[in-house]
Amino acid sequence: MSPVSERLFIGGEWVEPADGHYEVVDPATEETVGLAPEASRAQVYEAAAAAKAAFPAWSRTRPEERAAILDRTADIIQRDFAAHAEIARRESGATASTARGMQVGVGIARFRRYARGALEPVEEAVAPQINEAGPMGRAGVFGALAIRQPVGVVTCITSYNNPWANPAGKIAPALAMGNTVVVKPAPQDPLSVHRMAAALAEAGVPPGVVNVVTGSGAQAGEAAVDSPDVDMVSFTGSTAVGQRIAEVCGRGMKRQLMELGGKGAAIVLDDADPDSAVAGIGTTFSFYSGQICTAPTRVLVHRSRHDELVARLAAYANALTVGDPADRATVVGPVISAAHRDRVEAYVELGRKEGARVVTGGARPAHLDRGFYVA
Repeated sequence: MSPVSERLFIGGEWVEPADGHYEVVDPATEETVGLAPEASRAQVYEAAAAAKAAFPAWSRTRPEERAAILDRTADIIQRDFAAHAEIARRESGATASTARGMQVGVGIARFRRYARGALEPVEEAVAPQINEAGPMGRAGVFGALAIRQPVGVVTCITSYNNPWANPAGKIAPALAMGNTVVVKPAPQDPLSVHRMAAALAEAGVPPGVVNVVTGSGAQAGEAAVDSPDVDMVSFTGSTAVGQRIAEVCGRGMKRQLMELGGKGAAIVLDDADPDSAVAGIGTTFSFYSGQICTAPTRVLVHRSRHDELVARLAAYANALTVGDPADRATVVGPVISAAHRDRVEAYVELGRKEGARVVTGGARPAHLDRGFYVA
């Protein structure tokens, strides 16, 4: 069966891309999952303009109406849960359980959460403050009222490691508050976001409130940030890209919400319980093949416990089942792309050159002849 060619979602319409399509590849099989649209810069600007045009009416809708649309969206996604989980697994390389529970399942939960959030009070009294008399004026008791208001058009640029939970965590709260959005999903696995947009449209979101643009390179994302119609950017991704986005937003005084890369360390002291330490470190670094921002990239361990911990972690890693994400027994699947696999292998080789000792893995699994595996 030929892969399906997706379209852009702009102003409530599914639009053919100006620059053709690119292949979305299954990291486990290297087969084409679907064809994602290549948006031109002009089309991204059209999406932002559509979002701006839709903002005045959407921001004035009753919170109950926005909540109902978000709840219906969750219902529609739940209705087609199995199909969504299958696409998420195939395009992201996540294991079947991760695709179901941590991707689509969490996406649904976030739409439910922010349906409730739409009904939360937008005004909150700040505790009174007593000011003594001074050069600036007489003594008095001062109070304030904090008021939450929609920002306007929010660009949502999402990460490849969760094509459901991450977009839902940006789109749902933005819509709940009365904002409109331009969504630019990660190029590696954008197909799930197209299905999310279809669910929102079926749920009754007005034209222009949600727009989806995609692209294999930087062009679509750059246009979604620098469009003059965009008021805020929510981004999840690398620190380097976040810095570039911040520079552009700074010139236009646009608001930003950044979730960037980390360099997390696990710290194991001399009195640590070894079983708890290994379980905590091992489950985190093996989840989604280590492609999460909370993965510990290093372990700082007390010298007296070093050898024991290394041996235990090596044994833990050796016991992990590496293989086809569709197999329920698989714990570790592929990484997202050939380029990412090559990068990991280069880091392993660099470690060897710098004197590190590889105690387990560090190569492509011999029993897998296809896919972007390194373990």
